[in-house]
Amino acid sequence: MLSLVVFGNYEAVFPGFAGGKYMFSMAAGPLSVFVFSALLFTCVFLLYERRRLRKIVNEEALAKSALGESIVRFHMIVESSAAATYVFRGGRFVMVNAAMEAITGYSREELLRMNSLEHIHPDHRPSALERDAARERGEAVPTRYELKLLTKTGEVRWVDFTARTVLFDGVLCTVGSAFDITGRKRVEDALRESEAKYRFLTESMKDVIWTLDAETLMFVYVSPSVERLRGYTPEEIMAEPLDAALTPESAALVHRLIDQETEKFKMREERGDAVFHTEEVEQPRKDGTTVWTEVVTVYWRNPQNGRIEIHGVTRDISERKEVEAKMAHMAQHDPLTGLPNRALFSDRLERALAASRRSGIPTALMFLDLDKFKPVNDTYGHAIGDVLLQQAAERMKSALRESDTVGRIGGDEFVVLLPAVERVEDALHVAEKLLEALRKPFFIEGRSVDVSCSIGIAIHPEDGRDEIELAKNADTAMYWAKRDGGDCVRMFRTASHVSAAVL
Repeated sequence: MLSLVVFGNYEAVFPGFAGGKYMFSMAAGPLSVFVFSALLFTCVFLLYERRRLRKIVNEEALAKSALGESIVRFHMIVESSAAATYVFRGGRFVMVNAAMEAITGYSREELLRMNSLEHIHPDHRPSALERDAARERGEAVPTRYELKLLTKTGEVRWVDFTARTVLFDGVLCTVGSAFDITGRKRVEDALRESEAKYRFLTESMKDVIWTLDAETLMFVYVSPSVERLRGYTPEEIMAEPLDAALTPESAALVHRLIDQETEKFKMREERGDAVFHTEEVEQPRKDGTTVWTEVVTVYWRNPQNGRIEIHGVTRDISERKEVEAKMAHMAQHDPLTGLPNRALFSDRLERALAASRRSGIPTALMFLDLDKFKPVNDTYGHAIGDVLLQQAAERMKSALRESDTVGRIGGDEFVVLLPAVERVEDALHVAEKLLEALRKPFFIEGRSVDVSCSIGIAIHPEDGRDEIELAKNADTAMYWAKRDGGDCVRMFRTASHVSAAVL
C-alpha cells in the first residue's frame, strides 16, 4: 500500500474543507493518487496564470499610458514646429499643423476637405501629381524639392518641401514638411537679374572690363568685348602676360605706372581711398594694326586671397585720336594746300637753325611767289585759282627732298626750307627744279593755265643770324627776282645788296 501524507492550507483551493491547516494521511490506490495530484497541479497552474494575466494587464495599462503620452508629445511637437508639417494619403490631407495653415492661408478644416492639390500653383501642379503617383507605385522620387504654392488669397509663395513615404495603418502615406523660401527666392531672382544685367553689359558694351594681378601681371578676367576691340578672345588675352597687350612704348609706360601706383596704394590702403587713374596706351590688334585706347584703373586688394588687383575699363579712342590729329594738323597746316602754315614752318626753321649752329653746316631759306597768279583769279575765278595753288603745292613737294619743307604763308606766297646745305650751288639746284616744275602748264577743268614763279634765297649764317633776319633777307631777294621780270632766282648778299645769281 502507498501512503500519502499531505500538509497544506486547502481552504483557498477547497472551500468545503473548513478548519484551516491540518494534516491527514491516507492509504489509497494509484488512481486516487493520480487524481489528487492532477487536481493539485491544476490549482498551482491557475494561481500562476492569474498572476501572469494581472502582470499583462498592468503592462498594457502602462503601455497605453506611454502611448498616450507619446501621442500628446508628438502633437505638441508638430503643432509647435515652425515647419509646415502634413500627412497626405490618397490625394488628400489627413493631418496638418498650424504652420501649414499659415503657409497656405487655408484653415485646417479647409485643407482636410481638399480633394486635389488646390494649394499647389498651376505651374507646378502636374509635376506634383506625377510625384504622388510615382510614390504610390513604389518608385523612387526625390525626397526634397522646391515648388510654388498658391495661397487662399492668391499670393504665390515658394516652398522647400521634404517628403517621405511611410506605412501608416497598413496604408502608404506621404509625411512631409515645408519651409517658406519666398524671401530667399526673391533674393536669388534679384541676384540672377543683376548677374544677367552685368553679363549683358560686359558682353554687349564696346568698353572692355578686365582684372589684372598686380604681382604676376597676368589677366584674371577679360570681358568678351575685347574681341571686338583687338580681335583676340578673352582666353587668348588671359593666357599671355600684360606686355603682349601693349606696344613696347606703352608697355614701358604702364610698367612704370604700376610700380608707382602699387606703392601708393599700399600707403593709403588703410584709409580705403579709391583713386582712379586714366592713361592713353596703344595696343596691338590680331590683324597686325594697333588701336589707341583710354584705360581707367583702380587698385583693390582681393579679400579672398589678399592679392592686389588692378581693375580697369578700356575704351577705343581711335576716332578721338583721329579728330585730335586732324585738329592738330589744321592748327599747323594750310587748309587749302595741306602744306605747313606759318606757325609750323617757323618751328621747323627754328630747329634747323639750331642744328646749323651746332654742326656749322649752312641752312637755306627760300621765299617763292607765283607770277601771273592774279590774272588767273580774275579771269577764271577763285575756284580755278584754288585748284592751281593745290597743284602747285604738289609739284613743289615733288621737287624737294624728304628733309626739306615747303609751306604756304598766304595768298600765292610760299617758303622753302633746305636744312644742311653743304654748298650754295645745292640751293640753286633746288631752285632750278622748282622753276622748271612751275613753268609747265596746269590743266584745270579742261583749261591750260600758265604761271611761273620768282624765288629769293638767303643762307644762314651769312645772310642772317636768326629767323627774323634770314626771312627778311630771303623776302628781299624774292622781290629782286620780281623786279627783274620773274621766273628767276635771286640770292641775297648782305655785302653788296645785289643779286649774286640769276637763273
